[in-house]
Amino acid sequence: MNENMDYITAGRKQAEQTLRYLTVIAERAMEGIVVFDLSGALRFVNAAWATMHGYEAGHELIGKQISIFHTKEQMKTDVIPFMEETKRRGQLAGPMEHVRRDGTPLPTDMLMVVFKDEAGKAMGLIGFATDLTEHERTKDELKRYRNRLEELVKQQTVELTAANEQLQNQIAEHERAEQHLKQQTAELTAANEQLQNQIAEHERAEQRLKRQTAELTATNEQLQNQITERERAEEHLKQQTAELTAANEQLQYEITERKQAEECLKQQTDQLKTANEQLRHEVLEHERAEQLLKQQTEKLKAATERLKDQINELSTRGRIGEVGVCSTMGSLENDRKAVLEKIFKENIRLQKPELDDAIVNENTL
Repeated sequence: MNENMDYITAGRKQAEQTLRYLTVIAERAMEGIVVFDLSGALRFVNAAWATMHGYEAGHELIGKQISIFHTKEQMKTDVIPFMEETKRRGQLAGPMEHVRRDGTPLPTDMLMVVFKDEAGKAMGLIGFATDLTEHERTKDELKRYRNRLEELVKQQTVELTAANEQLQNQIAEHERAEQHLKQQTAELTAANEQLQNQIAEHERAEQRLKRQTAELTATNEQLQNQITERERAEEHLKQQTAELTAANEQLQYEITERKQAEECLKQQTDQLKTANEQLRHEVLEHERAEQLLKQQTEKLKAATERLKDQINELSTRGRIGEVGVCSTMGSLENDRKAVLEKIFKENIRLQKPELDDAIVNENTL
């Protein structure tokens, strides 16, 4: 787990360092670079973009709308359609007219790219602008030179036509005009070479921009890979946490089941102890009943012996009447019944106490 955390921390630091490198590269780029979200709010402006639009630093523009660099008419007819087409295609390049801070026009060559999040959802747009002011100025100068050349050619043609009659004099004039034309041609050639150099410089700038774009793309892919690795590590950590939580819940469940089983066992043990105690009490009661029965039997035997002795004694004294014998036997029988009844009730009380209560109630009635 510590290794995963160290890996995640290292990936985060590397991503932050890569972001700083990208920021430094963008700040030092010669082309103007701007980043804004889908609502048009500026999120990043490099120094070149701020300078070409007449601002001192890019940070003072953060949070403002992209419309500060365009007129309302430009936003309606050029910028918004350009942005919508970029969202549809993913990127778009072409000329676009801007406005500087002082209100002067700023011709640019724009490249606009959509940047997306990890899920592929569009988050905003990145704009790359090349200032075409010098290029347009050169085109204007070349146009003026061409117009001037055409005027000179027309003028010289008129002069040559008029000087047809004075050929000798006009030859010298023609030579001077030709010399002047050569000079102008040389100037035009130099201007054309300068324009070609500027075009070549522009192409080199575009090449550098492409290389920087490729580097930014590679760096972005590396950053995406690092973020993916970090997400995998976090997912693995979450999975381990879920497994530990499930194991802990299972352990809690087993502990609860064990406690319930122990409680049930304890209750059963208490019940067994109670039953054992009750059984022992019943055994003691039964032993006492047997002892009582034995004592009553002994008493009965003793009473019988005494009765026999009395009968024998009466027999020796004289004849006993039938009534006396019956009375004596009846008394003996009553004593015997009383003892047996007492023994029976004691057994009932020991074995089935509820029946004993019923018998007592019946005797009471």
